[in-house]
Amino acid sequence: MKIKTILIYLLVIVLILCGCVFGAYKYFFGNLTHDDSFETAVDDAVDRLAVNTYDTLEQANIKNIAIFGIDSKSGDKGRSDATMILSIDYEHNKIKLCSIARDTLVYIPDKDVYEKFTHAYAYGGAELAVKTLNANFNLDITDYVAVNFSEMADIVDMLGGVQVDLTQGEINYMGDNGKSLSPGSSVTLNGAQAVAYSRIRYLDNDNMRASRQREVLSCIFSKARSMSATQYPGLIRQGLGMCTTSLTYAEILEYSQILLKDGLTLQQNALPGDNVEAWGGIMPSSGAWCYIYDLHDASDKLFSFIYEELYTNSDVVIPEATVDASFIP
Repeated sequence: MKIKTILIYLLVIVLILCGCVFGAYKYFFGNLTHDDSFETAVDDAVDRLAVNTYDTLEQANIKNIAIFGIDSKSGDKGRSDATMILSIDYEHNKIKLCSIARDTLVYIPDKDVYEKFTHAYAYGGAELAVKTLNANFNLDITDYVAVNFSEMADIVDMLGGVQVDLTQGEINYMGDNGKSLSPGSSVTLNGAQAVAYSRIRYLDNDNMRASRQREVLSCIFSKARSMSATQYPGLIRQGLGMCTTSLTYAEILEYSQILLKDGLTLQQNALPGDNVEAWGGIMPSSGAWCYIYDLHDASDKLFSFIYEELYTNSDVVIPEATVDASFIP
């Protein structure tokens, strides 16, 4: 066979392989919206960090990512309906989720105002929301994922539903989606029902609403862990289609590999939660009801949850609170 013919065959093989790689890339990541603008603002987003001041925590193999639940068709406008801090903890082989109450009174940088945390996203999108998290809770967050919870139904249906503990009160607030349901433990919800369950707002309080959202995500996590390898491509494609993120494709692949590790556990927390004393009040400046709690104390509890003994055994000193009991009207 002539050298020229061999080269042509090799070229054809290379082109076919490139086409396969490109096709796989488009299949997995074609629906993902990547936020290029956030990367240029990442230095501004990391503001007032206690973590970066101390080698003990800065060197910890733990990645904190802000998760914003956006209930809109575009996925990138309006207030953050839910906010969670996702900690990928390689140190302890854990994934951790901590909800931040949307009505938490915080200092919003750039705007120089004290308002509900949920307003930060409305004022300046993910960049200002991340800056607000870092400024008030002394975090080191440089990446985010905005998830359109209104599209979560497809993921839940793909997994065969989610199991939750359901009360009659919750059913009453699920509208038409609750008509076929009965209260009980481990009640299976389909996609539309899971979304309605996650949206319940007026039954109790913001902490309980966040707890319901984490319950759904926890069930999704458990079911995803039990899926076969052949089911993952569809799940990944569907899930990424719900997201806008600052993470690169390579980072998504890197962080997702922790799901394959043996013994991986999921832990949940919430702020203010049970361990942080919280008060409520109508703020004279806005006329809105807010959760008011000492954000220094909240940061301390949050660091203990994320870093565990790496924090409790360190000499990290968290800065003074941006909001404390003095803000109670």
